Amino acid sequence: MKKTISSALLLCIMASYSTSVMAADACEVVLCMYGKATGNGGGNECHSAERAFFNIVKKNKHGFLPDHTADARKSFLLECDSADPAIISQIISKFGRMRG
Repeated sequence: MKKTISSALLLCIMASYSTSVMAADACEVVLCMYGKATGNGGGNECHSAERAFFNIVKKNKHGFLPDHTADARKSFLLECDSADPAIISQIISKFGRMRG
């Protein structure tokens, strides 16, 4: 019983720790990348969001796959339910196929 409670407590602590360390959420990335696309960068506040976006890269043994990368980045941005699909398309058309 004591071992089960200790394990559950440890699991909760690990879960809360990993969520605080996770990269920017999709809505933050949409907001920052839209600002970057329109020429209104977010400065230091958007650094981690931009890095999270550009860290999404798809490769194979031959190298960088721009279309697959754009699809993966678009899928990530679509996780933000409140984002306008037109804004996401604008972000992807400008930065989707760009190497990180």
